[in-house]
Amino acid sequence: MSSVGAKGCVVVTGVGSGIGFETARRLLAADYAVLGIDRSPGRSGELSSSAGFTFAQCDVRDGDLQRATIAQQAEKGRIVGLVACAGIIERKPYLELDEDTFDRHLDINLKGPFLACQAALPFMRGQGGSIVLVSSSIARTGSATAGHYAASKGGLLGLARTLALEVAREGVRVNTVSPGVTDTPLPRAHASDAELYAKASRIPLGRIARPEDVAEAICFLIGDESSYVTGQDLRVTGGAGLF
Repeated sequence: MSSVGAKGCVVVTGVGSGIGFETARRLLAADYAVLGIDRSPGRSGELSSSAGFTFAQCDVRDGDLQRATIAQQAEKGRIVGLVACAGIIERKPYLELDEDTFDRHLDINLKGPFLACQAALPFMRGQGGSIVLVSSSIARTGSATAGHYAASKGGLLGLARTLALEVAREGVRVNTVSPGVTDTPLPRAHASDAELYAKASRIPLGRIARPEDVAEAICFLIGDESSYVTGQDLRVTGGAGLF
């Protein structure tokens, strides 16, 4: 049996719920150590019994704290990956959208991953690693009352492609995953069960995504199975929005 965290450590932001939590759980099962970052532990407390899991309370908008937290983890073992899952969506019609709400979405959804990449990348350069940024299908399709969210998630696509080009020769891969509607606390904050599951009728595979579906895609991009994949966007949408 392999030792705890034998494959190295992956940093996961937004580990307290949804896709971030499920990704951390699957990475731990695959012999990675995980540094989970979130504003509060949330469901990540369920992972505390794992010897390979460390939780750090941190707002992703705090670049200095992210850098210090990841540097401290790097002293314990090799950083081999980053998964930036932390994000928010607060729906507002375009003409009712205030600057504070717009800025908050860009700060958390776009600047947060930017800061996380800057914090983790120095420990992967030259030794190899994989970065996965979680975007959204809305980045391409748009969505009424979510222009600010779409802008922040679209920015991640450009950020990831550019970073992929910059660090490829140093052995670091950078990709994005773009989920469609997924059964997580984020959409549930704005939709009833009936509204959420009604969306399944418009999805070719006939259901909305589970966090596990997205986590599997993320873990594929973190692992060696995707060693020749970089600068790509893996759309986990059940076939919705094919183009």
